[in-house]
Amino acid sequence: MQPLTRQAELDAFCLELTSRLADDPRLALDTEFIRERTYEPVLELVQVGTADGTIALLDIPALGSLGALAPLLTDPKILKIFHAGGQDMEILTSLLGEMPQPFFDTQIAAAFSGYGTQVGYGALVQSVLKVRLSKEEGFSDWSRRPLTASMCSYAADDVRYLHSLHDRLMTRLQRRGRVSWAEEHTLRMLTAAAETTPIEDLWKKVGSKQGLSRRDLAVLQELALWRDDEARRRNKPRRTVLKDEPLVELAKRKPKTAAAVLELRAVNGVGSRQAEELVQAIQRGLEVPESEWPVVESSPPLDENGAALLELLSAVVKVRAMEEDLPPSLLAPADALRQLAIQRTPEIVGSLFSGWRGELLGEALKATLEGTLSVVWDAKQGRLACRTDSLA
Repeated sequence: MQPLTRQAELDAFCLELTSRLADDPRLALDTEFIRERTYEPVLELVQVGTADGTIALLDIPALGSLGALAPLLTDPKILKIFHAGGQDMEILTSLLGEMPQPFFDTQIAAAFSGYGTQVGYGALVQSVLKVRLSKEEGFSDWSRRPLTASMCSYAADDVRYLHSLHDRLMTRLQRRGRVSWAEEHTLRMLTAAAETTPIEDLWKKVGSKQGLSRRDLAVLQELALWRDDEARRRNKPRRTVLKDEPLVELAKRKPKTAAAVLELRAVNGVGSRQAEELVQAIQRGLEVPESEWPVVESSPPLDENGAALLELLSAVVKVRAMEEDLPPSLLAPADALRQLAIQRTPEIVGSLFSGWRGELLGEALKATLEGTLSVVWDAKQGRLACRTDSLA
């Protein structure tokens, strides 16, 4: 199978694709991209497939754009099927200017179907369809041209089985009454993946900033903006321009001259121009009024009672997860559960008390906070269970 490299070929294929989608409006979709070398990830290949087994590989650098495929990706009548589609959604949304909806993520559906969280595509295909896929090209350089026959075969397999997985997983979800749960969670997860961080909030993604004062954070904010501008100018990933640790060190020390910047052992690979610009960024941060200093949103530490309550809440989650055959981490994310143990108020942690999570877990967590639910060992059933009458 050879990738499409000319827009005329893509136009002809999309005409055929439109006809096939009229019979079964589901489009299997995957992407291959490189994000380690450039400011923005570079889309190298798009794989599409239909229910009747038609597959095409789109060589995006050769084509120059998504062309006639773009309106099909945003057509609300066509279901897009991904596996672990977060990064695919991020790059496609950037190119299309909108999310390619509606969509179905087989990894998320698998979690609601009893296959565990974050199951890989190959493992899921083998478990559900009893097909063993090659892993030979899993770490290939997709910017390489020409693509080898092995790479093309690997890429085609990434969409070849998505329709069959969709059929099987939907059957399991329908049998368990979980279709709406999976849809709700997929929408939340893929929407979050497609969102971009505002440049004024880039400092929030800098690691190792614990212990910085609010004044330091104002400086860090300007340094993060400088790094973003420099990375964009040089078309490099942000952290290859300057890693997080040197940014934090500069925010702490606030050197006043380029020479002082260059003397810092943590700051490597910075030239005199960049050093001068870093000093200017530090100065801008120091000039930020106190009323505009950034604030780190952090939770207070758990006290002894809070730590005990977190263990109890976690036990309730594990019991409900076993009863529903769901991974505990899917049912209640650890950070949300910790926040509940600190705040001890359902209204503060709404994600655990709304939607499908609220349906499965909300009442049990509320009863735990009210002291009317306990976790006990059910000797007859030979398992843990929740009881709402033992403390009444």
